Amino acid sequence: MKKYIFAIALAFGIMAFVSCSDDSSTDPNVLDGNTDLEATKVGSEFGIYLEIEGDTKGVLNNVEDSVVVTKRENGITTLSAKFVVSESTMIDVDTLLGTEELSEATKREIVNHFLKRFDAQLDTTDKERITVTTEIKVKATDKGIQDFVYSKGNTNKPFTLIKYDDGVGDKYTFTADDGTEYTREIVSKSTEDEYPLGFFYIKVTKVDETQPNDPLLKKISYYTNHKFGLVGIELETLNGKKAKIDILPWAIL
Repeated sequence: MKKYIFAIALAFGIMAFVSCSDDSSTDPNVLDGNTDLEATKVGSEFGIYLEIEGDTKGVLNNVEDSVVVTKRENGITTLSAKFVVSESTMIDVDTLLGTEELSEATKREIVNHFLKRFDAQLDTTDKERITVTTEIKVKATDKGIQDFVYSKGNTNKPFTLIKYDDGVGDKYTFTADDGTEYTREIVSKSTEDEYPLGFFYIKVTKVDETQPNDPLLKKISYYTNHKFGLVGIELETLNGKKAKIDILPWAIL
């Protein structure tokens, strides 16, 4: 189990996927808008591209991923996500993240933390095909994105990721059942097409999320676009290492 820390972190990285926002409500955790979006239709897929800062060998190039919309009901979209990776790749990732020297107990604590927090399942039966699976519920409208990860899938307790009409400095907060408070804050909005998405560039809004009392992560940054939704996630560890997840709807590939 100690070798699979980043595999579990990937389950966190896919916590909120699809489309866009512009809500007139004054409550940051109330989101209106049209949920009948192309990206949220059952069968819609997303391409996931992973990279770790300092990786010169492309150790994550062989990670298999599957992220697909399985249900859209009453405005809530459900996605099924699966990652498959070899043990040797996980060992390389462990080294890149600088976590290889952590004790067995500490690594086990981190793994169990992510499994519980994001309701992910880890199967290490086949060392050449280690799998991480999870199911994600989101509300994606033409006005924004919310997720239900921290509420354990309770759709009555959303956490807003972005409202596209909001500006730099606007914040969204959520208090989990264990009392932990999370804050997401808009820290920048592009004025030019500068963020790479496939073969072209787009404008993005960057949202930073604090990670109080997390054993591995210091901060998560989300990159969103009013047309394509969530297009990127950056994870920063407590020791300053960074990993990037690019998210591309198959429709643009």
